[in-house]
Amino acid sequence: MATLGGERPVAGTVLLLVMAGAGMAISGCEYADNSPVPVTEPPSASRTAPPPPPTADPGLAEAQARNQSQLEVLLGSKPGNLVFASSGGISGSGFRGSLAGIPKGTYTVTAACIGVSSASLSITQPDHRGGTEHTLPMECGAKASLKVALEAGPVFAQGNRMTTDPGAAAVAGFWMVPAP
Repeated sequence: MATLGGERPVAGTVLLLVMAGAGMAISGCEYADNSPVPVTEPPSASRTAPPPPPTADPGLAEAQARNQSQLEVLLGSKPGNLVFASSGGISGSGFRGSLAGIPKGTYTVTAACIGVSSASLSITQPDHRGGTEHTLPMECGAKASLKVALEAGPVFAQGNRMTTDPGAAAVAGFWMVPAP
């Protein structure tokens, strides 16, 4: 007499082994592909190479370096209590600078520009409720100053030219110190 489940588990196991063996046998078969082998055609005329990237104008780089030196003379020596400073070219989209965090307080911003007739400097804290923005207009060739009240947190600066004068080598810069 057979035990509970008797010969059924053995029969099921045998059936499973037979099916697995048949699957392995079928997977080892190789079938012929009756489709024609694609013929590779000779390459067609290739496109012309893209033009090389434009090279920097050495005259422009020299003019910008000269303007940057004049800017540093105009702004004078950086004060010992400097909190934030930046400078750069103001042709195109201008220059940007940022400071990760600043204590709440009133600060004096001193800025200047060289190479065009006018420019502006924006000091912003857009992450505060309502945002904070201070704009300092500049007549190039002279220093300009502005007192700004800032909240604790990050500060961003953006220098832009405010004229259509040609001035690819124009520069601007600033520094910020605690107000007396």
